Amino acid sequence: MTASITIIGMGACGVAAFAEATIRLAASPQPGVSFDLVERDDDLGPGLAFGTDQPGHLLNTESRLMGLYAHEPRHFRDWLRARRALDEDAAEYAPRAEYGAYVREVFAEARRRAEDAGITVRVHRSEAVAIEGGRDDAHVRLTDGTTIAADYVLLALGTPKPRRFAHLDGRPGYIDFPWPAARLRNGVDRDAEVIVLGSSLSAIDTLATLLDEKHRGRIHFVSREGMLPRVEIPAPEAPFERRHFTLSAMHRLMRERGRRFSIVDLFRLFRREAEEASDTPIDWRAEDRFGGDALAALDIDIARAEAHGELFQRILTAARYEASEMWDLLSPRDRARFGRWLAPHFATARFTMPIVNARRIAAAGARGQLTVRGGVASTEWDDDTCGFVASFADGDTLRAPVVVNATGTAMQLDDIPDALVTDLVARGWLHAHPSGGIEAHRHSGAVITRDREAPRLYAIGELVNAVQRDTNAVWFNVACAERAVQDMLAKVAGTRA
Repeated sequence: MTASITIIGMGACGVAAFAEATIRLAASPQPGVSFDLVERDDDLGPGLAFGTDQPGHLLNTESRLMGLYAHEPRHFRDWLRARRALDEDAAEYAPRAEYGAYVREVFAEARRRAEDAGITVRVHRSEAVAIEGGRDDAHVRLTDGTTIAADYVLLALGTPKPRRFAHLDGRPGYIDFPWPAARLRNGVDRDAEVIVLGSSLSAIDTLATLLDEKHRGRIHFVSREGMLPRVEIPAPEAPFERRHFTLSAMHRLMRERGRRFSIVDLFRLFRREAEEASDTPIDWRAEDRFGGDALAALDIDIARAEAHGELFQRILTAARYEASEMWDLLSPRDRARFGRWLAPHFATARFTMPIVNARRIAAAGARGQLTVRGGVASTEWDDDTCGFVASFADGDTLRAPVVVNATGTAMQLDDIPDALVTDLVARGWLHAHPSGGIEAHRHSGAVITRDREAPRLYAIGELVNAVQRDTNAVWFNVACAERAVQDMLAKVAGTRA
């Protein structure tokens, strides 16, 4: 009996899934299992996130967490050490181009492992645009006319470009996504004033590209919140023993009170954890940076990181392995409240930037080249001046000939312009989760659909952001890829029993 597994998207997530599958099948063969690997880009492995060659594009996660093999988070660190000297007492945020080379090597090794084990692997350099048929006769249709018979399909679609600000599409000087970096290198005059929509990690990557290219014009980060990510402590992660902000404490509250855990409970536990761990009283009003002076706060954050004193970061990173299960304890109503009340503050403390990037931003601000502003209300095209106008809640405006949409990846299902996603939604095989992405099983990534005859679909990465929460972290996606592969192979074995 044969079983075909199709992986759509061969960036880091797809490679991690394929590598895990070949490891398991080489160790415990299941004859007849084959793989179809679909990737629209010529370069298999790095994907959009790690296909960059910009020297200023660094990983935002320390190398000790970036291994692509399940249960081997340090594998990338070991790979680096075999190629160049590393300071074992320092954190290492490698260039993304270097990580792209690592992903290519993991993929090549997985292909060799498959060949040695007699596993059939077919690579399709095309784009998947539809899945036709049903549970027992599914076919993936590609833009080159190829159709692939698939018993199981894993959607590893990577970083979806959002539809936000679609009203600016086609305007001269509008760049709807900062990736690939060549769009900025080739599309922005070095003396042009630039408005960057967003002030988080994607905006920082945009700034890095422009500064790498010796940009001379002023650059403005504009967003609703006006906050920058906090700064990663420049040292290997130190242990932090949580006493209150734990999955155990949350579950205990539910058991004792007989009602669901709430977003208010979540913040109270975090606050208690921070206050007990802090050597000095915490000024919570000062820590609310919404609409504040982001560059002044950055100076504070750099000093805290250098002193290893970024407490919020230490608490949240220590909780990373429980975060998905914590999220699962919240009701849909409280997840929505989290998005409105806490999400921006959580993101700045959890998804931090390397200190080298922080210093680069601070230097750009100090010389007057960079501003960071909150309270943006709209960004429009002005026919009279043939340029863009960003309007703020206080009535102020900002004009520039170039706008870069760096608001991050698409989170809501209807905000993802991918042709395959659109097709699957139209067929009723993908359903929007109220907090973002699609409905899927939190553990296995199996897509939840109301159509019992739908193809056997799985998803990892941003497509399941609301269910699994930490889907912008490679280490988390590697763990999810392992579970998805484990579930698929168990089902293949079960049909043969």
